[in-house]
Amino acid sequence: MTTQFSKRRHSLYLFTICAVITYILVILTACLNLFKGYVADTFYIAQTILIILTIVIAIIGFSENKLKNSPALRWITYIILIAATLTGNIFTLLMFVSIIRYQRTSKYNIYNSWEAFVSKVKKNKIAIVSLVILTYFLTLSITGIFTFDTTLATQNQFDSLLQSPSLAHPFGTDDFGRDLFTRLVVGTKLTYFISIVAVVISVIFGMLFGMLAGYFTKADNTIMRILDIIFAIPSLLLAVAIIASFGASTTNLIIALSIGNIPSFARTMRANVLEVKRTEYVDAARITGESDARILWSYILPNALASMIVRFSLNIGVVVLTTSGLSFLGLGVAPEVPEWGNVLRTGSNYLETHSNLAIFPGLCIMLLVLAFNFIGDAVRDALDPRIQ
Repeated sequence: MTTQFSKRRHSLYLFTICAVITYILVILTACLNLFKGYVADTFYIAQTILIILTIVIAIIGFSENKLKNSPALRWITYIILIAATLTGNIFTLLMFVSIIRYQRTSKYNIYNSWEAFVSKVKKNKIAIVSLVILTYFLTLSITGIFTFDTTLATQNQFDSLLQSPSLAHPFGTDDFGRDLFTRLVVGTKLTYFISIVAVVISVIFGMLFGMLAGYFTKADNTIMRILDIIFAIPSLLLAVAIIASFGASTTNLIIALSIGNIPSFARTMRANVLEVKRTEYVDAARITGESDARILWSYILPNALASMIVRFSLNIGVVVLTTSGLSFLGLGVAPEVPEWGNVLRTGSNYLETHSNLAIFPGLCIMLLVLAFNFIGDAVRDALDPRIQ
């Protein structure tokens, strides 16, 4: 029992420290707005709320064992952690999961698989730093609605054209006088939204087609040959063709990115299903009269998810690059929208005279892709039974 309690505390402490670090970085970054001539109307209120929330999260994380005896305080803790997740701080959600999982496993004295998974992942320090970077980007973009004057990212400021980096404009201004730093902060939400939604759609349809092809022999050849045709077309070329046919918009971009990634997810899922359906517990389920739908949902799907989770995290980085590349070519979102690819496209015209306009958005894209890849590697190692 002592060992389990120690593990729970270590897991909760890790997420608490990361959550607090994320909020501190966001607060300090938002303070750069003080060097401008003015700040957003909600700047001081939002900063005060973030500071209070940081203190409350720290108290919850480091004193949770003292709150567990009071049902009222426990529910208040749950509400605060869920509400804090709405700011984009994923670590508060992980804190909530750690608390819930420990309470359930300790109540019935069963193995805590969540703690075992976290203990493996946290050995990869680069993955933890990568998760902090991703959470920092997301939290800054969501809270930036209240701490940043977003008009600086969208409205032309002709008295501030092509300014060099300074305290007022940390990354400089573009050829329309728009603050590059604010544009990157505002554009983070769209980059995350497009990439994650596109991959989620690919995963859903890929899992569906992969399960049907792997489980039903008669449907295997038909489904996989159709997916092979899609797979034979380069995903970037397919996306360009779809967007060129239906027009450049966020919806068309998501659809184009989703279709191109479905075959790879379907192939992975099919291979997993072919392996799992030959196991003895699946044969036993058939003998006892279980329906195909129940076998797929209750027996095969849970045991075929591990590699899909890994592929999901790794594929997001590829989609981020593709999204930025399409926007760079003018085939992504509308040119005036502050999306990272659009920002990079504008900066590429001034590489010789104002290279900062291309360097900073390029670094953001690079950090985001590397972070997703490092996290994917860590999850793969943690879920691989052959790695101890």
